[in-house]
Amino acid sequence: MPPASRAVIYIVGLSHSGSTVLDMMLTTGGKAVGLGQVWTVLRESPERTAMRVCSCGKPAPDCPVWGPVTARLAADVATISPEDRYRLVLESVAKNYGAELAVIDSSKHASYLPVLADKIPGLQLKVLHNIKDVRAFTISTLDNAKRKANKRLLPEKLFLQWYRDNRNSYADATRALGRPPHRVMYEGLCLATERVIAELAEVLGERYIDADAPLHGGHTHIVAGNRLSQREGDGKRLAYDYRWLMRSEWLRPYALLPMVRRYNERCLRELAGAGR
Repeated sequence: MPPASRAVIYIVGLSHSGSTVLDMMLTTGGKAVGLGQVWTVLRESPERTAMRVCSCGKPAPDCPVWGPVTARLAADVATISPEDRYRLVLESVAKNYGAELAVIDSSKHASYLPVLADKIPGLQLKVLHNIKDVRAFTISTLDNAKRKANKRLLPEKLFLQWYRDNRNSYADATRALGRPPHRVMYEGLCLATERVIAELAEVLGERYIDADAPLHGGHTHIVAGNRLSQREGDGKRLAYDYRWLMRSEWLRPYALLPMVRRYNERCLRELAGAGR
């Protein structure tokens, strides 16, 4: 396959931290195509992908972007290397949208970055570290586990997971790129939107986000990602999830795990413009 020469904005971070929101926002300026968790699709069985519905409204096999990719993988998945699977995605995007638009990949896992950085020559790779206040992350994860599987999780374990995985993602991305990724907090996207958009434009070299456009107004083909990607017609502006302010499950771990609290507060200070 020919080398890629497309810009890819790769989002690392944890689930329930706003990566799908960031993915979709980056498409609102009309300069990017949002693909959600690309590596989830490339690693799972073609049969599983075939049951998914794309945010464009079509089943994955009928999606103009993902359809050709899933058909090729279904025919010969065992012999295609990870980097060539990714090239299939880039080629499908180029066929539908041309080579000028960037690709937004919110796969989250930094472990895939070496494939993109080292094995796909010419790729213009930019990485964002997406993070959410540990208190809001914990409440969101608790509620999601209960809703999906009636499962009760320990807030202390979620605090430690948030701390370990965010630090590791940031460090792994730094090693893969040779420089730290730009950190984007969910709280900033919702509560300091214009300033965060301006910062992203400076870091990415392009203003990808139109703050006045609907969240579902860009080119999105998300088959693996938050269910938010399927909610067409929702309000134009993103609303912050305030649930954690009315709950108490986070109070004990926030008091008993000072290293987590300090890391969270450091990220919030960065958002406020201090300690960068």
